[in-house]
Amino acid sequence: MSLEMLPTSELRSLSHPGVDLRPPSAWRVVPPLQVQGLPAGLGTTTPGGTSELRRWRRGLARRIAVSDGLIILLVLGGLHLAGALTSTAQGLLASGGVLALWMLLLALCRTRNARILGSGAQEFLGLAAVSATVMWMTAVGSLILDEASLRAGALLAVPAGALLLFVGRLVWRHRLRRHWDTGVGLHRALVIGEDGKARHIADHLRRLGPVSGYQVVELLVREAGQPLSSPGPSTLAGLTETEAADPEQIIRHARDAITRDAVDTVILTSADQLTPRALRELGWALAALDVDLVVAPSLSEISQGRLHTRSVDGMPLMHVDSPRLSGGAAALKRAFDIVFALTALLAIAPVLVAAAVAVRLDSPGPVFFSQTRVGLRHSSFQMLKFRSMVVDAEARREELLSTSEGNAVMFKMRRDPRVTRVGTVIRRYSIDELPQFLNVLRGDMSVVGPRPPLVSEVEAYDENSQRRLLVKPGITGLWQVGGRSDLSWEDSVRLDLYYVENWSLAGDVGIVLRTLRAVLRGAGAY
Repeated sequence: MSLEMLPTSELRSLSHPGVDLRPPSAWRVVPPLQVQGLPAGLGTTTPGGTSELRRWRRGLARRIAVSDGLIILLVLGGLHLAGALTSTAQGLLASGGVLALWMLLLALCRTRNARILGSGAQEFLGLAAVSATVMWMTAVGSLILDEASLRAGALLAVPAGALLLFVGRLVWRHRLRRHWDTGVGLHRALVIGEDGKARHIADHLRRLGPVSGYQVVELLVREAGQPLSSPGPSTLAGLTETEAADPEQIIRHARDAITRDAVDTVILTSADQLTPRALRELGWALAALDVDLVVAPSLSEISQGRLHTRSVDGMPLMHVDSPRLSGGAAALKRAFDIVFALTALLAIAPVLVAAAVAVRLDSPGPVFFSQTRVGLRHSSFQMLKFRSMVVDAEARREELLSTSEGNAVMFKMRRDPRVTRVGTVIRRYSIDELPQFLNVLRGDMSVVGPRPPLVSEVEAYDENSQRRLLVKPGITGLWQVGGRSDLSWEDSVRLDLYYVENWSLAGDVGIVLRTLRAVLRGAGAY
């Protein structure tokens, strides 16, 4: 396979102001500032940075391994000093065996693999599986050897060690993300594919920011059916769409970015256009350049819990479960809503009283504001909030529509003149939403769900947006933790539809925890 590099002049960046980024061309190089939203130069490395990144990640894995070993040693040593474990030669030998077994399984199960560190639950699921295995093997060993120290280890040391390992990994995750925030340790990625797909992936990584572990430094996009060229008078030799899907052609364009921008990862968004052989050859070519290949299938809006891979005669097939929120799942969600709402109302009772008094003293009018919203399957209900605006706010809404800072459907203003002084504070920290826990108890709303829309907003829904009404609206949701009032209408719909299609109880708990963080920051609320 030919790996010759195209002249840099033929893949020039479109960073000059005023350049039209949508010319009638097939492939276009998009500069990093337009896809990542990170400061220029953030995390920039020189060519050869790929090897430096790998060394840095190996060093991180070694430091985490030392941390894991010290934690386990500390737990075992502490139990020996406390007398919970016998300090005889046989007892010390048994503890040494537990330490060695634990460290071996942590390594074999790849709990320190660079691909799982820093994000997702896989790292912690691996820790839990390893710890459970150590406990089981220690318990079996104690029965076979009739060793009391092993029994104590299974009952005391392993649970305590597992807990401290979790805490230690949380600390390391925090440190890793602080490195990522400064651009250190990020995968420098080149995203390649058809315009729509490639931009979707790049924009999604941009929204996530450094927490994704990727920094998109360049986009190479192609408009379907067009010859391969770069905009302007200097063009590449024309290529048909079939030829453009050849791995050799992708390599010809990718290698310049690899050399120039120290790219260590190529994210391919149009793998469905490659034959299995072509995809395999592309992987070989990138491996020769010490570059990872990441394939982004068209499944980014489907949660991992709904995806199941099976092999049929060596051919991997991915089964996508149908979205369902009925029967047992619906009952479980309702039980969670009732328990959480009751607990929350008891816990925040002093805040509710203080907010009610502040609203009443700040401006004339009632403490609560009631508004008709649309709920499950187009049913209407009265949603409760603390009043945060003047009493004639709805009458003044029409005159302010022309200055809305919301989106095509939802009306929002960053500095709404109708908001009272107390209203500004309670809106910033979402205190005005707390009475909606009463709506949850009445069954009108859920703790987590899509944003409760106005009747006028539902009238503007298209067919896709109507699917938001298949579940009860929520006090919080992905829209709340994903940007709150700063989201565009398209992003709001996308997040709500993702929730409707991929509901899980664990997901609800995660959204509640992320909401607390977003509310405390006061980000995107107005």
